Amino acid sequence: MTARVNVRDMFDLTGRIALVTGGSNLGYDAAEALAELGATVVVTRRKQEAADKTAALLTLDTGAEVSGAELEVTEEDSWMKVVRDLISQYGKIDILINNAGGRKVSVVPESIEGDPSFEFLETRLLEDWKYTMDANLTSVFLGCRTVAPYMKKARSGKIINMASVDGIVGRDLRIYPGSGLSPTVPDYLASKAGVINLTKGIGVSLAPFGIYVNAISPGGFYRAQPDQFVDNYSKLVPLGRMGRDRIDLKGSIAYLASAASDYTVGHNLVIDGGLTSW
Repeated sequence: MTARVNVRDMFDLTGRIALVTGGSNLGYDAAEALAELGATVVVTRRKQEAADKTAALLTLDTGAEVSGAELEVTEEDSWMKVVRDLISQYGKIDILINNAGGRKVSVVPESIEGDPSFEFLETRLLEDWKYTMDANLTSVFLGCRTVAPYMKKARSGKIINMASVDGIVGRDLRIYPGSGLSPTVPDYLASKAGVINLTKGIGVSLAPFGIYVNAISPGGFYRAQPDQFVDNYSKLVPLGRMGRDRIDLKGSIAYLASAASDYTVGHNLVIDGGLTSW
């Protein structure tokens, strides 16, 4: 008979070493959740100064050991350096959160005001498409590939890749007119869909080594966007609101980073208030 395990103990991350890329917004939330559960966290930003500042804030908020590291997630050499340094200092890596990403807004003079579909596709610049794909998808590939040998050797590890509801459904462009915001771009949707299926592929290949690879697809989170946009977006959500930073993501991070998810592989956990369930 299987030994009983207390569910509180399942979520305890004491002694775990975690690397979180992109320490702002949802990355900060993820790092905070891990630190609160007892993990030692290394959080990355593009510049060391920014990483150190984020780490200091996390230490102040949680009282846990948090340090910062400079990482350009689209560059293999940068990944190798950060992971080597982490292994040299701590001897292992237990958790990787691939959160960093981004997109560029194509600036074109012939953009037609009031027609978001035009800006969404017809004026999208190829170089901006490539930037987004590298920032959101290639970065995840590089992160998984870099930590995998160390996790394989330990026959243990948790990898969480940050996807998006934009990788599941097309964005309703009707929420943008009058908001002052540019619409989500096609490369962002494509890159996040790629993260979801890359997670499945990597997940099943690494599962025999005791490595659990899963994804999280958040919906929109409130960050003082224009009232018109918040109202338009909230009408698409059964809960009637956007996500809350430092609250609504942390439970899913706790689950997928801990022993509580030890029978979960290649899963995409959707945290969207029901938006994709209509």
